Amino acid sequence: MVEPTETEAYPRHECGLFGVFGHPNAAVLTYYGLFALQHRGQESAGIVTSNGPGTSFLVHKDMGLVSQVFGRAELEKLKGTRAIGHTRYSTTGTSTIKNAQPFVVDCVRGQMAIAHNGNLINADLLRDELEHKGSIFQTTADSEIILHLLARPADNGTSVLSALRRIEGAFSLLIMSERELIAVRDPFGWRPLALGKLDGAYILASETCAFDLIHAEFIREIEPGEVLIIDENGLRSEFPFQPQQPAFCMFEYVYFARPDSIIGGVNVGKVRTEMGRELARKFPVDADIVIPVPDSGNYAALGFAEE
Repeated sequence: MVEPTETEAYPRHECGLFGVFGHPNAAVLTYYGLFALQHRGQESAGIVTSNGPGTSFLVHKDMGLVSQVFGRAELEKLKGTRAIGHTRYSTTGTSTIKNAQPFVVDCVRGQMAIAHNGNLINADLLRDELEHKGSIFQTTADSEIILHLLARPADNGTSVLSALRRIEGAFSLLIMSERELIAVRDPFGWRPLALGKLDGAYILASETCAFDLIHAEFIREIEPGEVLIIDENGLRSEFPFQPQQPAFCMFEYVYFARPDSIIGGVNVGKVRTEMGRELARKFPVDADIVIPVPDSGNYAALGFAEE
């Protein structure tokens, strides 16, 4: 396999999510998708694959960049038509292999895997409650709390949706069960998540730049508060959360996202360019050159210079 070239410097941003449902090369697509999202997390990378009901989940994850964690041998072992992948930047929990995602569990609901971008504000409360009920945590990441909630027995008809209602904060999630691939975005729409399609397969990614690398078609963004469920019958959406005033993280436009991604229907590079123009209009400077602070400042510097 020809590996993409990587740079020497690795700024820390946020986690990257990528998922595939219904493609024979799910692991390879996820590898390239994660590479396109490498800017969102450089500490660890992981992929979980499945062939559906009756088959075991296969997982490989380790510390390092995507091309360091995965080679041809690792990808060939990850058989399956479904996959979720994750690149991690630790916002909660230590930067160790035990906190590398996706997390996988075998529970009363069957096998489940989860990948998370965001932070929970009620993590300590939920962890204490779950530990008192007998849950044993293997990591220090708040993402594992979500997996424990999903994995618990369905008391009083508890569903995946009602388990998700218990978490608060910023979260974009990919959840893979034996039958479904589920995409979740918190009701504030804090972190991005998008849906695409390739050769009849559904693709999910934190940013649309990941679709471009594998030549997938961008369909739409996952809406704030939406739970998108993909199975053999197609797509269906649920909105189990109390609606909230949108509160998208502006730093995605400023710094986190790649400039060739589309977020909120707008090209990130164009937003940064316009920010530079607006800065020049409000605070003009008599100078010969404009120098950005690499790399997210490049487009803003161009906009400032053009204005």
